[in-house]
Amino acid sequence: MTTAEPASPGPRWLGDALQVGLAVALALLLLPVGLTSVREGDTGSAWTVVLLAALCVLHALVAVAHRWPREAFTLGGLAMLALVAGPDLGGPTAVQAGGEYAPVLLPTCLVFFVLLYAVAAHAAQPWPTIALGVTLVGCLLTVVRLWDAEFVLPVSAMWVWRLFLTVSVLGGTAAAWALGRYRATRIAWIGALADRGAADERRRIAREMHDVVAHSLAVMVAQAEGGRMAVAAGPERAPEILTSIATSGREALAEMRGLLGVLRDDSSPAPPQPTLADLPDLVEQVRAAGLRVDLSTTGAPLRLPVLRELAAYRVVQEALTNVVKHAPRDSTATVALAWEPTGLGITISNDDDSPPAGDGQGRGLAGMRERVEAVGGSLVAGPVDGGWRVSARIPA
Repeated sequence: MTTAEPASPGPRWLGDALQVGLAVALALLLLPVGLTSVREGDTGSAWTVVLLAALCVLHALVAVAHRWPREAFTLGGLAMLALVAGPDLGGPTAVQAGGEYAPVLLPTCLVFFVLLYAVAAHAAQPWPTIALGVTLVGCLLTVVRLWDAEFVLPVSAMWVWRLFLTVSVLGGTAAAWALGRYRATRIAWIGALADRGAADERRRIAREMHDVVAHSLAVMVAQAEGGRMAVAAGPERAPEILTSIATSGREALAEMRGLLGVLRDDSSPAPPQPTLADLPDLVEQVRAAGLRVDLSTTGAPLRLPVLRELAAYRVVQEALTNVVKHAPRDSTATVALAWEPTGLGITISNDDDSPPAGDGQGRGLAGMRERVEAVGGSLVAGPVDGGWRVSARIPA
């Protein structure tokens, strides 16, 4: 199985323009020398046409290598093969060089490293590995072709040329391929970070949706069940009960619209997130559902970051929701906030030992623990003293 080709960052037209600019610059810098050397090289008309075509093809491929890296590398490899196999060039440039020399020594051959970089950076596996193997074979052919280039140095110092030649072709190959793979790896890493961020955001929205929907529906169901009995005894309480149910539903819809707006990329401002200052209203909602709730605060309140304050609020909301859903209607819940210099301690307990999420391993407890741990806190939940307790620690 092959992996997808790495995506290129930025507008595609900008990448095209930069690549064409690079091709033009390299052609202006390197191509004139090569064309002149081949035309004056006394290689015969057939080889002259082949070598001129190979030089032009190499420069042209630079402009499209990022779009079609495999095809550009393949054609570039064939062009380089022609330059390696071509006869030695003579003429005025050969006189200046001290003797006839192989076409593979023309400056245009450096362009092949650009094609190798492109296939390493833009092509999916296994093409970068195949390209490296093919290039290494080409390096071997080049070294063999130039091994006895006596025009460069005297025979007694030929080992200097051979060492320079080997290091140059292998070093250029390694550098071009490694830079290409670095770019591909970096883009893949950035993509993985984006995917992880999107997954974290989905989990956050899932937790928010769970908290909003579970709490609001549990309170509305409890109010409806209690209201049915209350209306039978006192019909005049019907408007009050229905108003309370409608208020809970409107608040839930408002929060859900905000969360769904994030999923839709909605530009409208999201409703403000609840804070610890909203806990009294939350407690009143739960009391309206028929549960006795005591709220107490000790210590000097601190100013918590927004995410930590939201996490504290959601812990209390989820714990009370679980009490409403799973504990008998005559249960009593206690919410205790203990402020300390290092943070906030939260304890929510009730006097019934029914697990607040069925078996104690429900989505509610897991969501609370994930939320608290995400802001650097800790959470413990379980039966204690004939009841159930949720204890959380939110650092300042």
